Amino acid sequence: MNNAQNIVLIPAYEPGPPLIRLLYDLSDHGNLIVVIDDGSGEDYLKVFDEVRSQAVVLTHKENLGKGAALKTGLSYIEKHCGPNSVIVTVDADGQHLANDAMKLCEVARKHPDTLVLGSRKFKGRIPLRSRFGNTVTRLVYRISTGLKVYDTQTGLRAFHKQLLPQMLEIPGARYEYEINVLLEMAKTGVPIMEEEIETIYLDRDNSSSHFDTVRDSFRIYREILRFQR
Repeated sequence: MNNAQNIVLIPAYEPGPPLIRLLYDLSDHGNLIVVIDDGSGEDYLKVFDEVRSQAVVLTHKENLGKGAALKTGLSYIEKHCGPNSVIVTVDADGQHLANDAMKLCEVARKHPDTLVLGSRKFKGRIPLRSRFGNTVTRLVYRISTGLKVYDTQTGLRAFHKQLLPQMLEIPGARYEYEINVLLEMAKTGVPIMEEEIETIYLDRDNSSSHFDTVRDSFRIYREILRFQR
């Protein structure tokens, strides 16, 4: 397997047509794509059958959460991909563009000790829960760590394979995993770099997202409070 390839990791729970469009766009760039079916169930078998024409598909029998899905994919990459690979995580709901993912890969390859975030600037008509949630989390994260990260909730992230063992050790099975990654980077001194990307929401309410505003926000802020202790 190509030692210096880009690997796209996509956790997917009950995905729709945007995932298929994304895969075709990503495959045009010659990437290895790894998709995790996080317990989507029988109603989505046809979707993942189509996904298999473009990607490696790994399956959870039941929904374990975004963090668990990412770790399943990272474990596969650790075993099967070369030491000079760059990994980029991409959401399955159509909110990330292939060109932005590739831009982050280029930056991560130049900065192999750094976590590179695709940073949305939240311009225009942004769903209120997305704008508010990121604003609060940004503030709390900065108070807790002393680091300024504009988009703490972005799922578009790239890093060199040398960071992969550390990523696998970070706790969290659901959305809290992503904030734990940022907290761990702050704790261990791994640089965090932000690159501006397109801000895309398919509708005003961001209904394609499986993020539960109350339950998942509680998990995220709980982890930040633990970090402060």
